[in-house]
Amino acid sequence: MMELKYTPKAKEDLQNVKYSVLDHCGSEEIAVKVLREITKTVRNLAVFPYMGTGLVKITGVLTDYRSLFCRHNYIFYRIEGNCILIIRILNEKQDYMRNLFGIKETEE
Repeated sequence: MMELKYTPKAKEDLQNVKYSVLDHCGSEEIAVKVLREITKTVRNLAVFPYMGTGLVKITGVLTDYRSLFCRHNYIFYRIEGNCILIIRILNEKQDYMRNLFGIKETEE
């Protein structure tokens, strides 16, 4: 089983998911349920590290990042030796190309 580590930004992203769910539906119970599902998905990576899709296939950007989708959020991670590093957890409505690489998906 591989070790799991979260970057400080990924930890902050989890808090943002919680606050976003609270703002949207006003339920602490639902917010906790969403966080549990996301962290369960992350824990599955310790056993199945390649279950996510390579981001290079989706974006064309040369990167070793991989992604999984869970509860309207993308979990971006990278495999580093015997460790899974959770890079970011971003809502499906966020511009992940800009957040991860500083690349805008569309021209303004």
